[in-house]
Amino acid sequence: MTENPILIETSFADAVAIIAAATELPEQTRRHWPSSMRQVAKIMDDPLGAIPARYSAIRADLSQLHHAPAGLTAKTLQNHKSNTKSALLWLAREKGVPEHGAPLTAAGETLRAGVKDRLVRSRLSSFMRYCSANNIPPAVVDEAAVDRFVEYRSRCGKPADDAFRRLLARAWNANVENVTGWPSRQLLVPAVKTAVEIEWSEFPERLRQETDQFLRGLTKVRKSRTGKRIRPLKASTIQTRRAELQAAARMAVKTGVPIDQLDSLSAPSGSQVAEKVIDAYWQKNGDAPKLFTDRLSLPVSGDRERNQMPKRRTM
Repeated sequence: MTENPILIETSFADAVAIIAAATELPEQTRRHWPSSMRQVAKIMDDPLGAIPARYSAIRADLSQLHHAPAGLTAKTLQNHKSNTKSALLWLAREKGVPEHGAPLTAAGETLRAGVKDRLVRSRLSSFMRYCSANNIPPAVVDEAAVDRFVEYRSRCGKPADDAFRRLLARAWNANVENVTGWPSRQLLVPAVKTAVEIEWSEFPERLRQETDQFLRGLTKVRKSRTGKRIRPLKASTIQTRRAELQAAARMAVKTGVPIDQLDSLSAPSGSQVAEKVIDAYWQKNGDAPKLFTDRLSLPVSGDRERNQMPKRRTM
């Protein structure tokens, strides 16, 4: 990242400084906790100043970290994650770091209390806290305020696309008639882009049949090349694998591969086609690949017992 955005709440950088000055902590703890937080920030590829020092804010990110790309053992990564969690919970308990982000103003808290739907309240939480931290009263919230909030989230590496803005606007507008005192001004809801996708039924029959056969194999106990027993995958995981395979095939066509050449399961995973697919997803994601791109699974012909993961490239 080229920027070091300043959060509206306590960041990892602030937390490291607080812990280092906490003489009530053992010296070993004052060394280990900041070291682990720096390591976690490095793996997440974010500066310390861009990561909120709240466990609730990074819990999902921590669960997705994997030791292999970081060049660590599973045990070492787990220790870093455990230390980071302990540090953040200690900050919340002992130093009063808010567990849910920047505190709301009295006006914001009153409106939030009136939102009964938990999902709607959750979708509005970060925006309302941003407004409170930047002295933006609910009554003057407009598109300019949303623009600033979306730009802030983008700098912090958080979702800030039209889909996010659409959910935010709908959640805000849903309260105009339902919550007493809610501002009457409604936010604009970005239009949904129409995407014309190739129907799966249009792909060659052999490809569809081999895909079904491969996925059925994942429902059974099988062995890896080394003889290790592999348990059947959950139905939800198999559904995800199906969606990934279909998405990869569609992306291959978008990159210029004739659909009739994708006549077997080995076709999308061929080295040339796979490279085009991964490159296309990488360009779509930007500088950093999203989780789907990083996890994209392409079965290799002759080795249906495992999925081959694309290697991370250096930019």
